[in-house]
Amino acid sequence: MAARKVETLRQKKAALEAKIAAIEAADKAKQRKEDTRLKVLIGAAFLADSAKHPETRGAVKTVIQRAFAAGGERDRDFLRSKGFLD
Repeated sequence: MAARKVETLRQKKAALEAKIAAIEAADKAKQRKEDTRLKVLIGAAFLADSAKHPETRGAVKTVIQRAFAAGGERDRDFLRSKGFLD
């Protein structure tokens, strides 16, 4: 009898752990999507403003040069081809 109760509790525990894992995974996915959306929106705003205002473009180039000083060569080559790295 006690063994059956223990097994039932273990099954409930496993079901709860699975639900928790699913909720956590969904939350992580939502956070990643929101982070990507934020990056796209901010990037689009700066690109649009950079096209109209040289001072914005200069500021963006300064930030990019700092951010990608030690980044991947592929990224630096791409940014260089777009005029954001010297």
